[in-house]
Amino acid sequence: MTYCLCCLALGNLLHAALALAQPAIRLENYRAGTTIRYPVPLLRGTVGEAGGSSLVVVNESSDRPTRELKGLVHKGRFKALTELVPGPNRLVLRSGKQELRLTLTYRPQTNAYIVRVIYMTDNTGATAYQTPLAKDPQDYAAKLDTALKLMQTFTAERMNDLGHGRRTFNLELDDHGKVKVHTLKGDHPAAYYYALADQDWWRQVYAWSDKRLPMARGKNLVIPAYTRFDPAVRKAQGHTALGGGGLALFGSGALFSWPGSLADVFPAFGDATSIDGKRVHDDSAGRGTRWALASTTLGAALHEVGHTYGLPHSRDPMDIMTRGFDHFHRAFTFIDPPSRVNPRPVEFKDREVAYFAPISAAALRGSRWFALDGRRWAEKDGPAVRRDENSGDVLITASHGLRYLGIDVRGDAVSYRAFWDRPQGPREFRLPRIELGKGVKGGVKEPDVRLRLVDDGGLQASAALPVWERGQGFVRTWHFSKVTRPWAAKGAFVEVDAKQLREIEAAALTEAAVTSKSAFVDLLERFGQRSAFVAAYAARSLRTEQARKVKLRVGSDDALRVWVNGKLVIAAPVLRAAHPDEDSATVELQPGENRVLVEVSQAVGGWGFYFRVEDEKDGKLQVGADGRLTSLPAP
Repeated sequence: MTYCLCCLALGNLLHAALALAQPAIRLENYRAGTTIRYPVPLLRGTVGEAGGSSLVVVNESSDRPTRELKGLVHKGRFKALTELVPGPNRLVLRSGKQELRLTLTYRPQTNAYIVRVIYMTDNTGATAYQTPLAKDPQDYAAKLDTALKLMQTFTAERMNDLGHGRRTFNLELDDHGKVKVHTLKGDHPAAYYYALADQDWWRQVYAWSDKRLPMARGKNLVIPAYTRFDPAVRKAQGHTALGGGGLALFGSGALFSWPGSLADVFPAFGDATSIDGKRVHDDSAGRGTRWALASTTLGAALHEVGHTYGLPHSRDPMDIMTRGFDHFHRAFTFIDPPSRVNPRPVEFKDREVAYFAPISAAALRGSRWFALDGRRWAEKDGPAVRRDENSGDVLITASHGLRYLGIDVRGDAVSYRAFWDRPQGPREFRLPRIELGKGVKGGVKEPDVRLRLVDDGGLQASAALPVWERGQGFVRTWHFSKVTRPWAAKGAFVEVDAKQLREIEAAALTEAAVTSKSAFVDLLERFGQRSAFVAAYAARSLRTEQARKVKLRVGSDDALRVWVNGKLVIAAPVLRAAHPDEDSATVELQPGENRVLVEVSQAVGGWGFYFRVEDEKDGKLQVGADGRLTSLPAP
């Protein structure tokens, strides 16, 4: 076979022209001119044959130390970070002799709901964190600045990968683009905090931080400087990982392994230096290296912040809200470096990268903390649930439009419905009873199920599944005292004497009666979503023609006390979710009116109670509007 030399020459020219037309560097997740709302984009793409084995990003619009940052290249793919300044940013990506130029615009968020970081010392004010490094610069502010920006970037990029856009939380930044690190002195010496149980420590830090930096519009990530690993007992003191309400509390035992700048991110996530578990707290999921320690603890801190948004654990192994946080680093890298688990580097697949799983991300999209810009939010008339008396279906009303419905079983998110594909979510929605616990292995009882709701007004609700009321006779009509009392939530009750109780009861009974929409009397709906560490009171009367014994069956979230005619009959000083009939008491009613006073103390999360009455033979009684007791027919 012979070829025409002219044809060969023409083919070579076309090939060369195509090579020139297609740059060696290709950016896959951004287009020129894109506007983003956070300062550190993660750039992903490929370098062609003409590219090199390294990549540098230069921000020609910046004069900051992050003006030029090295990226990571692996088998023709790259990941790179750059820091933007407000306004248009002229970026140059260089690999070998090839370069790619584009402009990205950074427009800072105007959302007033923010995430803060607090570096908490003990009462000495000492800021040094524990470290095994001989020449550790103790640059905690730089490490926290980098950590919060990585968490913000991770969240935005992974939300975008799921189709929600680059939504993420807002940070407090100074005029130089640094995260404001609030270094605050605690009230007690380190030994005091070491002696506390984790929940007690968290509650004290909650009150302490809320007093200094209120959490009505802020989530506080608190990193205690005084975390110390005790080699004698192989235990970290002043370390925990707890989040909820407005507070995420996470120990500083791994802070030495965190990157101290954006330039240090890829080296930190590639550092296979072994950790001596006899000297430091090795929280690396058994991998025993600095890169793994940095990944697990950065991811776990973000996990606890996720709880402050109301996210529960899920069952997706790559979700940040599960042990997916061990793989936080993978969003920024291509391989797992050597470790005790795998002595050789391990390449992972794209589906093995940590993220906020769809069941979590769909809820975050409706959060006030992810709004990007300020807007007017609703403060009342949030979503509510009740049961269809005939079918047992869950009926949801949302005057602002329902955007997310999550079904949680035994504390785990297991299924959800999202309504982001329409201009406004439904104002009414029916969830068939058969879907409760759908897809969950093993028997699921209705008390195991909780619902999480988010509406378009930014209101969130988390409640136990309303009891199917057919034949149950729950007491739904109550008089509420306007007064709440502070509660320390330490296994004790609010201190009130007999006189104060009479005053609370009398004041409550003068208020108009309010009927709950469901068997669960929701006190959050009554007293507001911002209530925390308080006790509230509900009163009503029971009437009987003659003296008789009855059984009170009650459940609460959280601690509970019940008085009948001024006598304490039920006391449960606990933190728990509400389930019907968890507590009971047999009481003797006197002829005529009998006064009932219910006190429910609230930590954080759900708040409310169930209340019903039975006769001595466990026959259900109905309480009329006037308090009169009548028997209910068997269901």
